Amino acid sequence: MTNRIHGKDGTKRVVRLVAVALLASLAFVPSNASAAKNSDAAGAPDINPQPVSKLKQGGTFIWATTQLCDNYNTSHNDGNFAGCSYLMNGLLPSTFYTDEKGAFQIDKNYFSDIKLTSKKPQTLVYTLNPKAKWSDGKPISLADFVGYWKALNGSNEAYEVVSTTGYEDIASIAKGANANQVVVKFKTVYADWQGLFGGLLPAAVTASPNAFNTAWKDAPNVTAGPFKWGGIDKTAGTAWIVPSSAWWGDKPVLDKMLWKVVTAAAQLDALANGEVDAANTGPDANQYKRGLTLSGVDVRVSVAPNYRHMTFGNTGFMTDTRVRQAIMMGVDRDIITKALIGPIDPKATSMGNHIFVKGLSCYKDNSGIYGKYNLQKADALLDAAGWIKSGTKRTRGGVELKPEITIPAGVPTSAQESQLMQAMLAPLGVQLQIKTVPSADFFSKHIIPGNFEMTVFTWLGTALPVSSSKSIMITDGGQNFGKIGTAAIDALYVRANKELDPAKRCTLATQIDKKIWEVGHSMITYQRPDVWQVDKNLANFGAFGFSSGDYTKIGFMK
Repeated sequence: MTNRIHGKDGTKRVVRLVAVALLASLAFVPSNASAAKNSDAAGAPDINPQPVSKLKQGGTFIWATTQLCDNYNTSHNDGNFAGCSYLMNGLLPSTFYTDEKGAFQIDKNYFSDIKLTSKKPQTLVYTLNPKAKWSDGKPISLADFVGYWKALNGSNEAYEVVSTTGYEDIASIAKGANANQVVVKFKTVYADWQGLFGGLLPAAVTASPNAFNTAWKDAPNVTAGPFKWGGIDKTAGTAWIVPSSAWWGDKPVLDKMLWKVVTAAAQLDALANGEVDAANTGPDANQYKRGLTLSGVDVRVSVAPNYRHMTFGNTGFMTDTRVRQAIMMGVDRDIITKALIGPIDPKATSMGNHIFVKGLSCYKDNSGIYGKYNLQKADALLDAAGWIKSGTKRTRGGVELKPEITIPAGVPTSAQESQLMQAMLAPLGVQLQIKTVPSADFFSKHIIPGNFEMTVFTWLGTALPVSSSKSIMITDGGQNFGKIGTAAIDALYVRANKELDPAKRCTLATQIDKKIWEVGHSMITYQRPDVWQVDKNLANFGAFGFSSGDYTKIGFMK
């Protein structure tokens, strides 16, 4: 799966891609097929690591977000938002976490063991920690696994899920040698099995489509983490979680973690004024520079598997592949990269892969002619599509070529990127219109329903890039908001997700990526560094890079 980012927030991650309009960081680590070449490439965490003994007990940690959750079920389409994932990460079970080197480790709070016991048929055995239970006192059990699988496997389309990847490959889930063992058997091989069942839901939430889609729309009522739901104040734009008395693991240092809605442009001011303790400013060069001058503020930076892109919607002018291809050729991605990332990383260059980020062994620039700035070829494509250029305009059948790019209000990064593209496309006779919508409506009313021609936001990468990107790139994928794709891409993803050989999997991923560029699904611009600006006394939080975080260890220095 994948995660989109809309807002500025981050920590323990679910293996799914998350989208971000603003920029947050939900990173995971490379799997065997995409292991980082070295520790520098993986990105060392920048979190002010401190032992709990050096931290004050208690306190409230306030982090800025651009909106509250539309749905607290993060496996539901409306809950697949980075800020919501960050909140729920402290409330739901996880299977694996990633250490500082990006290696998968079993989360022993929930599982004493997770093993791949057979390859034919592929079989997994999950051995639950006997202490693991939901906040209502019920043990985490086989019923939760079965319910989650049936909700996410695509067999009932009434479940409005983010992705069916992996779950659709499971044949059965049954009791193992004892009540604490769950045996998962597959009907087809699924290579990225480590990403399954993170963010497991209680059986009551998956019991019916109505429960799955609506039960947690306003609040999560049954949880299983070190924190539990605290409350919400929609008028104040805040939601919070507090330590759970039912938690069996290490007790949290904090008394409360609170998310506060602050527009992206105002988050650094809120941090400077002490209204919030952390803001994920992403690749905003001006805010990065300003943060370095602020007293009491620490700027924390790490390389991360997150990337910025412009994606097309299959509507309006963008129903023509040639128009999409021409727009990609009419945009100089290196200029955008230098403008946005250069002040933070002078060596930054544009990225040319929809699946693997730079620093991973499978990374190749597959953009070809579609990623190379070439106005002559772009002109020829538009001419061939029947768009006649006259002066600064192009028309066809009396209609001017005036596509819209939809961006959220109050996000400087989106505004700067769209303005640069607007200027670059003008010589082609493409009159790009910038449509700014309320930040809180950006995903729910425009992107997820497919009501856009072009847009920009961030995808937060995962440890399992092939499987997590599937729902974005296949034709009917839950995260393919533009619904642009081909049968060939769909078929290659099926093959890639069944391929256990890392080298062969990389080869298949390269084939997929070339076709994604060719069809004009989206244009990758740059790998986004993980940049957090935080209270200098905040410990064990910040830019996690390719690693996971631990909510129980977050706190303030004595």
